[in-house]
Amino acid sequence: MRQVWATEDEREHVAGYAGGAGRGVSARRRALIVCVVSSLASSAAFAATGSAPPRVRVLSLASAVASALHVAPQIEQAADLRRAAQYGARAGRAALLPRLSLVGGRYWNQTRNGRALYANANGPRETTGLVELSVPVYSPQLLALDRLARDRAALAADEQAQTRLTVAAQVADAWYQLALLGARVRIWTSTVRSVGVLYRGTHQEYAVGAAAVLDLAQTRLLLHNAQSGLQQALAERSAARRTLNMLLGRATAAPLALPQLRPPRRPLPMPAQWIARAGHAQPLLRVSRRQIALGRAQARSLRAARLPSLTANVGYGVDAPAAPTSRDLGWQVFLGFSMPIFDFGAQRDRIADADNQVAALRAARRAVLLQIRMTIARDYGSAQAADHAYRQALKQRRDARSVYEMTRDGYKAGTLNALNLAQAESSWLQARLQVATALTLLRLAHTQLRLDAGTYPGERSAR
Repeated sequence: MRQVWATEDEREHVAGYAGGAGRGVSARRRALIVCVVSSLASSAAFAATGSAPPRVRVLSLASAVASALHVAPQIEQAADLRRAAQYGARAGRAALLPRLSLVGGRYWNQTRNGRALYANANGPRETTGLVELSVPVYSPQLLALDRLARDRAALAADEQAQTRLTVAAQVADAWYQLALLGARVRIWTSTVRSVGVLYRGTHQEYAVGAAAVLDLAQTRLLLHNAQSGLQQALAERSAARRTLNMLLGRATAAPLALPQLRPPRRPLPMPAQWIARAGHAQPLLRVSRRQIALGRAQARSLRAARLPSLTANVGYGVDAPAAPTSRDLGWQVFLGFSMPIFDFGAQRDRIADADNQVAALRAARRAVLLQIRMTIARDYGSAQAADHAYRQALKQRRDARSVYEMTRDGYKAGTLNALNLAQAESSWLQARLQVATALTLLRLAHTQLRLDAGTYPGERSAR
């Protein structure tokens, strides 16, 4: 089995240490020993389990977002609210249609000298059975309430889109956090391996009297520091994996493999293009528009309550003082009219309240638009700063690598001690960690800019 390293830098890093500590054992022989040990360990693991280790599917950011959108309880709640609003809209539409009902019963009226005292009574006992059809001929309030219910359903749909975008942002943060910690684990693992080679070579040289005790103690300390950094990075990665698994609805201990991050290939569009995209795709703006429409519909329904309404009722059945027969069947038509006249200004105040609510919603929409523009401008600046930081980190890594190589050559020649090599190693390690952090922040800044504009991985918009 061939030993595999994460990057070319890490292979050269380990090869450099092997060359520096090669007075006792050659680098080629040490690499052969590592390959043999790795092959034996893999064979033993395969024999113990009887099967090859399970393959872990690489989870991209788009796949993670798509998985979370199917299992997030917030989205399920928003979907239930949307369905409830849709049923309310259907009920509002049904209120405009005719209604058919069945009315039946028997009356017992008070009598005096065999005559019923109640004015509408036809006798001491009365049987009624009626099939009634009610038709709203003219009802402005029902029309306004129907519009109000439809606006509520549209608002619920936009709120669901906003919830989806919020979940996508949470998953993106967790995904990039895990990607960063995965890169740190790889860097620390490479450092532990390379420092281990250095320590073993120094220990062999110390055993034959070719190295000072200070060099041995310094390389031992360097190895302990690298192992401590690796343990901390592994613990942080486990916590980040559990968080992402919970967002994806998976078992917290389920394995996850993320692809290695690459710098963006295309330059960012100008902020004006992002603002224009947000005007079409950002759910916050759509929610604010729907809230204004809902407020106007509420005001219209209150105004419609002051207008007259006309209803018609058509009935067919019996209403007889004796036992009803087929000859008692008949029909009746009722045309009703109603209109409020005076209520001490209560309805007028309700309308004024609704109008002021609409004015406040318009101001809130302008505030939301301003906030989105400010957020996009801030995100754009953060993306540019992250790009500059990443380029600067690459330069620092090249400089640190050059210093490390010169220090390594001096250590091999015997002009520098292990303390000098440890300082160069620390700078080289920090430079690689800084590159990983800067690259993650760069990709996160690009993703955050798209999220704030209303788009996220896997879909063109946040609908």
